[in-house]
Amino acid sequence: MIKRQRILIIVLAAVFAVAAAVYFIVIRPLTQPDEPADTGITVDPGEGTSGQRMLMFPQASRDSIESIEVENPTGSYKFVYSSDSDDFVLSGYETLAFNPLMFSRLVVSTGTTYVLAKVTDSATEDELTQYGFSGKDAAPAHFTVTLKDGTVHRVTVGNKVISGGGYYAMYEGRNAVYVLDSNIEATVLAGVETMLMPIVTAGVDVSNYFRVDNFTIKHYGEDFLSCRNLTADELKETETTAQAKAITVIPNGYSLAMCYDETLQNIVSYEGESVVAVGLTDEHLEEYGLTDEPYLISYEYDGFKFSLAVSEQTDDGYYYVATKMFDTIVKVPAEDFEFLTWDLKHWIDPFVFSRSIAYVESIAIESEELTETFRLTHRPNDDPSLIVVGDECGQIRDIPNFREFYKTLLFTSIYDYAPEDLEVTEDDCVLKFTVKTMSGSTTEYALYRYSTRRCLLKINGDGVFYLFIDAANKIISDAGKVISGEPIDSLGKN
Repeated sequence: MIKRQRILIIVLAAVFAVAAAVYFIVIRPLTQPDEPADTGITVDPGEGTSGQRMLMFPQASRDSIESIEVENPTGSYKFVYSSDSDDFVLSGYETLAFNPLMFSRLVVSTGTTYVLAKVTDSATEDELTQYGFSGKDAAPAHFTVTLKDGTVHRVTVGNKVISGGGYYAMYEGRNAVYVLDSNIEATVLAGVETMLMPIVTAGVDVSNYFRVDNFTIKHYGEDFLSCRNLTADELKETETTAQAKAITVIPNGYSLAMCYDETLQNIVSYEGESVVAVGLTDEHLEEYGLTDEPYLISYEYDGFKFSLAVSEQTDDGYYYVATKMFDTIVKVPAEDFEFLTWDLKHWIDPFVFSRSIAYVESIAIESEELTETFRLTHRPNDDPSLIVVGDECGQIRDIPNFREFYKTLLFTSIYDYAPEDLEVTEDDCVLKFTVKTMSGSTTEYALYRYSTRRCLLKINGDGVFYLFIDAANKIISDAGKVISGEPIDSLGKN
């Protein structure tokens, strides 16, 4: 009996020991209130810790922050949490995109205030002046972190420490002076510009660049280049597979070189190097050479108008671009806006006349040697598919020969600029050929001789470039050969 009692006592003791172990190791820790870990760092009320480091105040995570406001000698700005976008926005400039990396650095700088040293708990007036918090030469910065629970942390940043490794700082309501890490130079002490993405243009998908219309460049208010897209009927008459094609309005009536498309692709969705100013104030425009709008670029897309003012190129190889859409000034490398240095001829397709014969209704030739209007009848899927009748000479029998003449027109090309002060009269005109299309549009090409070898080309009355007299003579000669039936070599001489 006694033996059994001993066994029972031993079993009960073992069970008690196991139960006690379970309670103290597992259950009790789960039921006890959380206590801060003992980091071994002595902190005063209101201060905080992170690992083995001291903080000016308990760490504030991004999710807990309602707003961050910064005031420094460059200006002031405030980022506010927006529940609509579930992200932060820049107050007053809510549509501006900010740099995610730089904003994250700002959150860390203001929400996790690592203390390198605590200089004093009770600063004197002399020390406040010495550390840059007061006095006539003081230029302190401030940042305020407001949490979603209503807690507000306001910090003042003073002078840089002599060693250069940090800045003196004070927490509002305390007389203590701390030293914060110098990484605040890139955030709290920098301008709001460093927080923003240097977006110059947006809203147009690069793959849809060809839908840009009415692209214009002005230089100090003077029109330099203006382009428009062809209408649907005009585009059809070019017999192109492209979804859009532009011609010049200023100067009038020229086809554009490939560089036009390349420029649009580059500019419609462009990001520069850095934002240098927020707000297109008179002061900012003057500072960055934009007061007189040295260059003004404008274009339309899907009913919206876009406008960029651009400075002259700087000595160090940049332009400053004022983008009215974002109310910012952005610094851009000169090579990205190289098109501003191109002369007009660079933009222009050198071939004067570019039109599919399938959409031409008539070609009128006027010169001292002959005057004739060729009228074209198109009969798709028929033989012959083209019938040409001259008002004076009657039906043209040799259609392949007429097509060679048409190639002569297509191969006519400009050479260079005519003198700006050049004056010509109708007596100087050696040739006009007027092309009317099936849609009813009419374009007049007129050549005015102003020297032994050169002719000013005017398209619908406007002239900028010249071509050689040989080109005019070639067109006149080949038109005569069409009438007489002589064979034409469009690539040959007269």
